[in-house]
Amino acid sequence: MKKHYLFVIVTFWVLGGILNAQVLLEENFDYTAGSLLSASGWSAHSGTGTNSPAVVTPGLTYTDYLSSGIGNATLINNLGGEDVSREFTKQDVNGTSIYASLLVNVTDASASKTGDYFFHLGNRSAPATFTAFCARLFAKITAAGVVNFGVSNTSTAGTQVYSAANYATNTTYLIIMKYTINQTGNDQVDMWVKSTGVPTNEASAGTADATQNTLTGQDTVNAVGLRQGSSSNSVAVIVDGIRISTTWSDLATVPVELTSFSANSVNGNVELLWKTATEKNNNGFEIERSLSLIPSQREGTINSPLGGKEGGFVKIGFVKGNGTTTNLSSYSFTDKNVNANSAYSYRLKQIDFDGTFTYSNIVNVSAGQSPNTFALGQNFPNPFNPSTVISYSLPQAGVVTLAIFNTLGQKVKEVVNGFQDAGNYTVSLNASDLSSGNYIYNVSVNGQSINKKMLLLK
Repeated sequence: MKKHYLFVIVTFWVLGGILNAQVLLEENFDYTAGSLLSASGWSAHSGTGTNSPAVVTPGLTYTDYLSSGIGNATLINNLGGEDVSREFTKQDVNGTSIYASLLVNVTDASASKTGDYFFHLGNRSAPATFTAFCARLFAKITAAGVVNFGVSNTSTAGTQVYSAANYATNTTYLIIMKYTINQTGNDQVDMWVKSTGVPTNEASAGTADATQNTLTGQDTVNAVGLRQGSSSNSVAVIVDGIRISTTWSDLATVPVELTSFSANSVNGNVELLWKTATEKNNNGFEIERSLSLIPSQREGTINSPLGGKEGGFVKIGFVKGNGTTTNLSSYSFTDKNVNANSAYSYRLKQIDFDGTFTYSNIVNVSAGQSPNTFALGQNFPNPFNPSTVISYSLPQAGVVTLAIFNTLGQKVKEVVNGFQDAGNYTVSLNASDLSSGNYIYNVSVNGQSINKKMLLLK
């Protein structure tokens, strides 16, 4: 390891672990098998919550889908159970498209089911009150082992538009829905059903399998719902991996999953370190740098992109990627052309082999004195979902461990374990594999230890 850190502050944000992720809601049903969704953050809107969908195991898997194989799943039965919903940030701007993707597996053994909806978007004014529904996802069984999927804005018979293609029961499909708000006219819903592969964008997905563009406008959308119907027309279906966003790429792309990105001031240089959990068609990373305002002048704007007054980004280097891999990959780049009295901002421009690119969030670093006390900062944001940032200071070098514990004192995740020089450090924690609740994070070095609490709300 390199010695003698000259370091004041390092900050960075990795939202959801994906470059420039903007997911409004992600649900992987990472709850105890057999428990009810009404006890895990979902609100019953057709009853008291005692007969809501239940969590089942195992979860569904689909190659290259971002929410594949995480946690468990839920069973939407056809026994007249209660419906549940979860809220997300309100979308009500003309022209906005809300994308929803989910994994579905129809397990019904019936020879015929006339069809009903089991998933929908809508507007709810309170946890138990939906004022309107839209973008309802239907399923019907036309023969033993044969299922069709469709969309509609209402539950009125004959209004649904079903896919022309037939699909098989007991098979996992990726379904992507797009709901477009039109404040001055009818809204539109499009649906794609995929059995293999994950389209990287809407154009590559091809023609929608079902489209309904004569919907009565529902111009405020802020919730997703799961519906349990009657045995006469509703299918039994396993649902998993729900993702809601305003961009296609946040739902159905496996780009570069960035798990950490940090900047350290070392011996008059700036060392950038980053790791990826998975990569797909990754040609590499351009490293871009900009002069930035000092941290005290950034208060209130830490999550905002840099403005023009702070200077534009310029390319200062390139690091080759690993193409397509599911293995953990580590990268580094040293910027030797820096002024020790200046503050800098860095970002990564990840470039695919076809030229498609996405930007990481920004890391900031400025020069200063080494810390003289051992300290652990409060994670930010807190509460968080699913990512947060933890900062700590080391006045002396040593073997450092940073670990996460549940309230029973059981270690659930180890974030750092290794030798580190004196300096200030900031690491990103992605807790998408943990359940909602209170946790304790602990940093230890040279016989000293500090604990702090954090709250994960999914």
